[in-house]
Amino acid sequence: MSQKIPERLETLRKLNSNRQWTNDDLYRLMFKEDLYIIAYEQIKSKPGNMTPGTDGETLDGFSLKTIREIIEAMRSESFQFKPVRQSFIPKANGKMRKLGIPSAKDKIVQQAIYMILEAIYDSPHTPYFQETSHGFRPNHSCHTALREIRENWPAINWYIEGDIRACFDEVDHLPLVAILRKKITDERFINLIWKLLNAGYMDLHGTRKDSLVGTPQGSIASPILANVYLHELDKFVEELQTRHEKGKTKARNPLYHRLSEKKRVMVKQGRTKTDEFRKVVAQMRTLPSRVVNDPHFIRLKYLRYADDWIIGICGSQELAEEIKQEIKNFLSETLKLTLSEEKTRITNAKAEEAFFLGTILKIGNGGTAKITLSTSRSGKKVKRRSTGWETVIITPIPKLIRRLSERGFCTAKGFPIGKAGWAYLDTDQIISLYSSVNRGIQNYYRFTDNWSRVRRIQYILRFSLAKTLARKYKISLSKVFKRSGKKLSIVIKGQDGKKDREVSFYSNQNWSKNRDAFQDKTALNVDRVRMATQMKTRSKLGKPCCICGESAEQIVMHHVRHIRKLSHRREPMGFNRILRAINRKQIPVCGICHGKIHRGEYDAVKLTDLAYIPS
Repeated sequence: MSQKIPERLETLRKLNSNRQWTNDDLYRLMFKEDLYIIAYEQIKSKPGNMTPGTDGETLDGFSLKTIREIIEAMRSESFQFKPVRQSFIPKANGKMRKLGIPSAKDKIVQQAIYMILEAIYDSPHTPYFQETSHGFRPNHSCHTALREIRENWPAINWYIEGDIRACFDEVDHLPLVAILRKKITDERFINLIWKLLNAGYMDLHGTRKDSLVGTPQGSIASPILANVYLHELDKFVEELQTRHEKGKTKARNPLYHRLSEKKRVMVKQGRTKTDEFRKVVAQMRTLPSRVVNDPHFIRLKYLRYADDWIIGICGSQELAEEIKQEIKNFLSETLKLTLSEEKTRITNAKAEEAFFLGTILKIGNGGTAKITLSTSRSGKKVKRRSTGWETVIITPIPKLIRRLSERGFCTAKGFPIGKAGWAYLDTDQIISLYSSVNRGIQNYYRFTDNWSRVRRIQYILRFSLAKTLARKYKISLSKVFKRSGKKLSIVIKGQDGKKDREVSFYSNQNWSKNRDAFQDKTALNVDRVRMATQMKTRSKLGKPCCICGESAEQIVMHHVRHIRKLSHRREPMGFNRILRAINRKQIPVCGICHGKIHRGEYDAVKLTDLAYIPS
């Protein structure tokens, strides 16, 4: 165990590329200072870390001393996770979303646990998780899942849209720990995870509640624990595939091949310009070359993103019903989870629409078969028959309009309205917010088959922005466009009165369909050891105080939630001026200087007054 933490984690990844490998010496990693330094570096800049937990503490004031206290508690096995602070935020549909806010120390320990579990279960060499799992994993995303459907789910007859009722709230701890023991035999590490699972929470009245089931609310380790749990579902579906799939290929369609033979004879006879020949070709285009519902050919496709899953079946509806029932029984008996009957739907892939990861899925567009141009492997343009059995992925425009309406951008019918809550922000901030919404939607749906219809969303956002600006300046809509132009842009001037930058509403002009425009770039070649080592060596934990230069033992990290890019009229106040000038949200200071920052005694300090500028 003398290896440095990055190398030790890489060793774990390599060892666990063997799916049968078990890990028996993990808890001692929790004694390593470097592990917590890397964990701190990975989460330090997230704004949520400045939200206090039940102990009232944030990452502000975090230090090497804090890490050493954690390690001492780990050595004596006396470390205990504090209950999370429960909070609720409104959802767009009017309901409330439950949040759990852990303490700052607990977040660091959870990140350390996550790093170890990721090395075990998600090795970049050969991950233990199946490739059918795409949620909360490196190099996986909604787009990697949807690309898989686009490229490898042809000729599906039925979709099963899966929904597990309150999945993360209903994870049973006993089966979860039993699953973890398949790969982890270190009982001290297992006991640490037990403590995490049983930490409980403080309700809105300040009363402590136990966590008898469910993954910890707000825990950094919860996503990977949920993936470990639902990996059993992935394996079960793999067993279903082995049990039900049969046949090497679909049987030939006799009628199509009789017509094909007739066409061949007519070509040989030189009768290609006759009406009979054209009728044969036209009839062939309406027919599949293979038997669509061949009972001797069955295939199952499966994907899961967190607790959302979908199955595509090349087979009968009876088989779809049987598989749905088998999964329901497995979830209930093995994982103690409940399949939502009302939300788990079986849909006909050709006649109905399935919904997965914010998109509509179906097979074919319902039109007649036609001849299309496509590019061959050699790069040549060739004609091919479009049989209408390819996967179509569609942007759900009505759903997007409804979500925009719920967020105050338009009426229920899609008529743009001003967003009152944003009218009090600076103009450049308003434009940037609208641009981020428009860009985010377009980046997600760029690959869809009805891409050109997304311009309707851009229209709503553009005019909602114009109406918000009209509300802000108390002028008419026409005057807004006269003042800001069609692009709705504004020039930001610096303190010297000269142009600093121009902020414009993001407006897309290219509405040509691109079915391959997925954002699924991977980072398989990233050297994780080197990256983690750089995080450790660049860490400012334990560095001298950047104000007075003191190298005392009591060096802490001063944190702020964020450094906004403000206009010249909204300069940051107090010590935040220094943080914005050096573009840092954390700096090392001694205990004395840290107290002075919070008391406002350093509000007038200048960059030249610092002992050094942390880079």
